[in-house]
Amino acid sequence: MRCLTDKDYKLFQSLAVLSQDGLKKTLAQYVQNRYGEDKVLVRKEYIYAVGDIPIALVAHMDTVFKTQPQNIFYDKDKCVMWSPEGLGADDRAGVFAIIKILQAGLRPSVIFTTDEEIGAVGAEKLVAEVPQPYTELKYVIQLDRRGSNDCVFYDCDNPTFIEYVETFGFAENWGSFSDISVICPAWKVAGVNLSIGYDDEHSFTEILNTTHMLQTISKVKKMLQVENIPAFEYIPAIYKYGKYGSIYGSPGWDDWSWVEDYKCEKCGKKFTEYEVLPIISKTAPYKTVYYCGDCCV
Repeated sequence: MRCLTDKDYKLFQSLAVLSQDGLKKTLAQYVQNRYGEDKVLVRKEYIYAVGDIPIALVAHMDTVFKTQPQNIFYDKDKCVMWSPEGLGADDRAGVFAIIKILQAGLRPSVIFTTDEEIGAVGAEKLVAEVPQPYTELKYVIQLDRRGSNDCVFYDCDNPTFIEYVETFGFAENWGSFSDISVICPAWKVAGVNLSIGYDDEHSFTEILNTTHMLQTISKVKKMLQVENIPAFEYIPAIYKYGKYGSIYGSPGWDDWSWVEDYKCEKCGKKFTEYEVLPIISKTAPYKTVYYCGDCCV
């Protein structure tokens, strides 16, 4: 198992205890020092630094918790971190990962967004103000996925890209929504969300497996150092919705008449029927509750 050094543990703590606004100020100064102020766009809703490697890394600066943790614990034998106040590793682990990648001397483009947890507000503002990337991007990597080796592509249906990402030690999985769900179709470039080590996100029992986080960081470094990085376009998945689920095809307005909102019992986000699983409640045995794919454990 790979655990954090004392120095990196302190770095993660310093990121975890900051508010979203405090973190944005810290990161803005950090990337400006590394990239130069002329290469960094800082707005209320996002930070966008233009790098030399034609890949963009994305992480969001908010967490679901109203306050930041003040008591953070780390089991150095099991390489697991947690906080009784809610760790917020979703997505401070992604922020930490990007910082470690930059510290290694690599300089991809970097995007830090605000308010992903309430609908990708920062990402929406970014693509509205920057309708295309300032420099060529071959693809986008978001570091905002639970677990150890998932790669999630959302509505980007590019089989060649999926196969390519899996060669770095990831396995395709299903997800509902993240910043790249907004950024990639707008910029017409393929994107993937990679596991960054946290589990039980959106809850006070959230944990961060730092071994898994460090493994993903190592894999991303390898992706950034590929010679002649291949380019992958965003190919939108086409669905046809009907009463009994979804199949590939051409959507029509009439096909949407059956769609209803289903609220995930764990994260509180709303989904359509085909995106959730019905489960009998443990506390109310005659009541059916619903869980999205990200929250099913």
